[in-house]
Amino acid sequence: MKKNLISAALAALFLAVFPGAARAEIMRLPLSKFTSARRVDLKCTSADYNVSIPVPDRWKVRKASLAFKFVNSSALLAVNSRLIARFNGDPVSQTGLNPLAPEGSVRFSIPAESFRPGYNDLTFTVNQHYTLGCEYPCQPELWTTLKLDGDDAVMEIEYTLREVPLKLSAVANFLFDPKLTPRGEINLVIPDGNPETLAIASILASGVAMKFDYRNVVFSVSRELAPGYDNILIGSRDFASKTIRGAGFDPAAVKGPYLKLMHLPRPGGPAAGSDPYHALVVLSGLTKDHLKLAAETFAVMSSPFPETNEMTVTGLDMPDIPLYGGKGVIKADSVYTFRSLNFPSRTFAGGNANGAEISFRLPADFLIKQNLYAKLSLSYSYGAANRADSVLNLSLNGQLLRGINLDDPRGGLIEGYKVDIPTYLFKPGNNVLRFDPVLTPLVGKNCEYMQMQNLFLTIMDVSTLEFPPMPHYVDMPRLELFMLNGFPVTRWPDGHGSMFYLANRDRETIETALNLVGMITQKNGHPLLELQYTLTPPEKYKGELVVIGDTGSLPESIKSLSPLALTKEMSFPYPVVQGWADRAQYAFSRQVSGLSAGTGALMEFESPYSEGRSVVLLSAHDPKELLALSVALADPGVQANVKGDLVLIGLANPEKNIMAVAVGKKYFAGKAGLLSRMDVFLYSYPWLYNVLLGLVILVLSLALFYFLQKYRKKRITGV
Repeated sequence: MKKNLISAALAALFLAVFPGAARAEIMRLPLSKFTSARRVDLKCTSADYNVSIPVPDRWKVRKASLAFKFVNSSALLAVNSRLIARFNGDPVSQTGLNPLAPEGSVRFSIPAESFRPGYNDLTFTVNQHYTLGCEYPCQPELWTTLKLDGDDAVMEIEYTLREVPLKLSAVANFLFDPKLTPRGEINLVIPDGNPETLAIASILASGVAMKFDYRNVVFSVSRELAPGYDNILIGSRDFASKTIRGAGFDPAAVKGPYLKLMHLPRPGGPAAGSDPYHALVVLSGLTKDHLKLAAETFAVMSSPFPETNEMTVTGLDMPDIPLYGGKGVIKADSVYTFRSLNFPSRTFAGGNANGAEISFRLPADFLIKQNLYAKLSLSYSYGAANRADSVLNLSLNGQLLRGINLDDPRGGLIEGYKVDIPTYLFKPGNNVLRFDPVLTPLVGKNCEYMQMQNLFLTIMDVSTLEFPPMPHYVDMPRLELFMLNGFPVTRWPDGHGSMFYLANRDRETIETALNLVGMITQKNGHPLLELQYTLTPPEKYKGELVVIGDTGSLPESIKSLSPLALTKEMSFPYPVVQGWADRAQYAFSRQVSGLSAGTGALMEFESPYSEGRSVVLLSAHDPKELLALSVALADPGVQANVKGDLVLIGLANPEKNIMAVAVGKKYFAGKAGLLSRMDVFLYSYPWLYNVLLGLVILVLSLALFYFLQKYRKKRITGV
């Protein structure tokens, strides 16, 4: 105890004498944060599993440890069965697999010098055998299961922060880094809550979220700098000068759209110094247009340039933004090579090779027909002396699709192997095409040497995928599409034609809007530069609307149209009969009640101001719970359960307390001409197609009967 007090006192004295010194932080993270797998089965005589551990550039790792549990087969031979952990290729742990004690746990340290900025490879490898003599390499008894979830599977990292380099290039590769764990936290300093200022702050939030990529980011807003966080200040040079109080900021340098990166000033004025481990990004200008141009430039800064700490923007030329674009989206009726889909030529080697996959996205409002085919053209080669049952298995979205036989013992080089994939196997949003080779040597007798070096399959990156044309027309409301990529707000990827209506201008409501903007941006992969904001009910707006407000601040005209009808007398749906395919029947209870504390609501319905346009509504009991709702919606576990048009989320435990129903009026949305609309209508009501087909046959039959009668009469009468 006395020793600990002395250590604490020395640490306090050190920080007092050296205020710029970095304080050590300890991050304790479940392994489930780094991988989607909860249980990993390692089979055969040798197998491995890799987990990527992100380490941001601004961390200097001092020490780290790893702990997890496992279960191995009780049929293993203890003398030569091992579980090995490697970190960036270096062995850091070896554990014997004991059949008499098949459940075990591992805890080991990882040397600090083994870490590198970027993604570090943590590889689990097993060597397992059931006999000292001859054995089949993939005997069913050869398995070990890693438990990578729960409180027992954790990585603990102790680190200090590196100083922020005073270069604007740090915006792209240091400050807003997706490798930061567990999430990004940014404070935006704004002068007021006017719609023009909120639109500029939204551009900044969208740009920050883009740079964080997949990493969740939470925004706060204030009119003062927040110590201990990275801050972004947006405002006139007078506002910037007053807020920073002269700590390294020269107002005279602001002669147009202006960006500057500084160390975060400490509270107390210039005499207090600055925090070199956190940044202040200043965006300023002489007019609102200057501020908007500076914000747009910041949003698109994705490369480490410039190396100066300040710059004046003289212009920004944006490329043409295609309708229905976005991250990883493929266009219909276009041919994509595997290389363009981020799948370089890939070789699978050995009898237990891991598979690989291609991920791509289809527009959220695609009407995917069931009578068409996507065209897959594969070019591949494989080794000689394969057994005839060697195959390449194809699957789409987890559904096994086809096996391609690799049965030529002389090997082969195949170009343009055609596979037609029914379009009904695809889905709006993310799709995964997976390749799993099963390679077996020609010789497989017991105790006979098996040559494994000839077992390989190479898929060439010149292989192609083509998706047939589809109409952009979809039945609404469907909140699952909003969670896919922000549709319909992102029909134009930059948010053109969409507006955020904030029913209240308090801090929590603004932060809710910025958090939602960040989530949508990361889903769609394009900064929302054209979003509009309003603080008054947009009664004549003809585009897509996002309405954010607590129940007390929402106007009656909006509340009365929502599926929950958040008026004094509410209408709440109670499931009565659960039919097949989740087709529930609901009883609607009209009641004088309200949205209870601790519950957030997400709803979607047709806009009262324009046919085919949507309103997405976020509401909660008060502004603080509204902000908690926006944080909950960033959780992947919550997003996976959002569907229909009414979602109620328990804010205390969002992932396990969510109710989603579809009870509102249906409508159609999308871009479609007359022929596409007819096509959609017939697709939606197939019985009508049969009726029309019957009518056509009847009309043609009557016409044929009429002409035959007329011809017969002419032959008989001669007239």
